[in-house]
Amino acid sequence: MIADTLGFAKSTIHCELHRVQPYNAQLAQKDADRKRGQCGRKSTLTPDKKRLIENHLRLTWSPEMVAYKLKLATSTVYNWLNNGRLNFSLSDLPHRNVYQRRKKETRGTFKVEQTIEKRPAKVNGRKEFGHWEVDTVLSSRGQDRTCVGTFLERQSRVYWAIKVHNRTKEAMATAFQRFMKSFGRTVKSITVDHGKEFSGYRHLQQQYGIQVYFCHAYSPWERASNELFNRKLRYFFPKKSNFRGVDEQRLYEAIELINNRPMKLHNYQTPLEVFRVCSN
Repeated sequence: MIADTLGFAKSTIHCELHRVQPYNAQLAQKDADRKRGQCGRKSTLTPDKKRLIENHLRLTWSPEMVAYKLKLATSTVYNWLNNGRLNFSLSDLPHRNVYQRRKKETRGTFKVEQTIEKRPAKVNGRKEFGHWEVDTVLSSRGQDRTCVGTFLERQSRVYWAIKVHNRTKEAMATAFQRFMKSFGRTVKSITVDHGKEFSGYRHLQQQYGIQVYFCHAYSPWERASNELFNRKLRYFFPKKSNFRGVDEQRLYEAIELINNRPMKLHNYQTPLEVFRVCSN
């Protein structure tokens, strides 16, 4: 009769009357409030974990890297970012996948001897350590001729960068000399594009005893790893940057952060860790 009068199911009235014995409306309400407060999943985002995640994101780690490190689901980290639970903006994450059309090369061409078809299969398949991709990252168009020469080891993905005064073969030869002083014993070959800065490749081959392979014109995907890491460098120095005003300490700090990010393809080891193992 009570259920019919109040318009509830009989089972609802039965559960309510048996919530506390003997029945007391105030005690029953407290019991209901307590149980309702225990419903739902509790957040695992503790203050310590929040601080740790934010620190890793500021070190330019991706949410996927952070999730692997802390044994979380990647979606959980993204949910906390989307819900404002972390003091870090999604727009500040690196690799926002913004691609731009590339300007065509207008500085002329030169004859090359070894195209990428002649590169051995063990190099193409990254089965052998010591083969590098080389490129240049430019200052904002019209600002300055200063650029950055970038070097990437294909197997470990270790990345290096050196300021270059301009894109002449003489300036690149000087940058390459500095590079070889640090990495010379690990260099067996380099793969480059048709930029005029690499027109002195015969001198490089003779002086350092390395092989130089050339990609096809307008084919950046043939140096895909170097292109990817150049975009990582652009996170620190966007398209409008003028490298003349960038001191080498800032450049090295960016490189250090890039080389110390765990990579999924390395089973979440960093490029630097893999490089050290391969080079010993």
